[in-house]
Amino acid sequence: MNLYNLQKIISVTLCVFISYSSQAFSESLTNKIDLYEAASTSAYVPTLDTIKLITADGELNRELKNFMLKKRDSTTLKGKKIAILATDGVEELEILVPLNYLKESGAEVFVVSPKKPNFPDTFGVKMPEIRSTHIMTVRLMENSGWIKIDKFLEDVSVEDFDGLVLPGGSWNPDFLRTNTNAHTLLQAFVETNKPLASLCHGPLILVNAGLLKGRKVTGYWSIMKDLENAGATVIDQPLVTDGQLLTSRFPYDLPRLMNAFTEHLIR
Repeated sequence: MNLYNLQKIISVTLCVFISYSSQAFSESLTNKIDLYEAASTSAYVPTLDTIKLITADGELNRELKNFMLKKRDSTTLKGKKIAILATDGVEELEILVPLNYLKESGAEVFVVSPKKPNFPDTFGVKMPEIRSTHIMTVRLMENSGWIKIDKFLEDVSVEDFDGLVLPGGSWNPDFLRTNTNAHTLLQAFVETNKPLASLCHGPLILVNAGLLKGRKVTGYWSIMKDLENAGATVIDQPLVTDGQLLTSRFPYDLPRLMNAFTEHLIR
């Protein structure tokens, strides 16, 4: 066999091998991606069933249900302007209950959120166009629905509002706790002694804003150590009041939190 024929055989063999290897690698990669896609599109998601929560036979369940269904005096908070600071991943019940309660009580309520983020392609994050005007709510771990943004965080100041509500959910505070505009707004509320109500995981944002040292607060049980590490005195009670800072632990505590918030607004 001459050198030319040997080179031709090697070349053909390499082409076949490379083609087979490339196909095998591609199929392997596709199979692995399918595994991740299967996980991400599963219909079986842990969720918070609002109807079950408020109809369950428990004292706190009944209290929350009665609070949500109670008819309000629409003049109680007339003339008050309230911000609800939240972003994607806010727990649905924790934003809707205060939103409806405050509106029914006569307040003008604004959902305040950062503008739609622009992630680099290397992050692999896709944001739908609706995020330009709305934020996504969740029920525990399930994506729930979209709530319209009334004002962008970048465009507001403490002078625009009489009080602020800071709800929880796991993703919502995780996004907001590193947002310097959120820190500035919250710090201004504390400095001007305006009512600030937060519950569940919401107080985590106060940690990064540097507002908890020497304060008495509460929050969801899994974040109590974080609050303590930030210099706060943590009290496991449905409502903890420290001046104009009001905090609660989870959705069951909403009636106490909103009633106290109202009292502080009308003083």
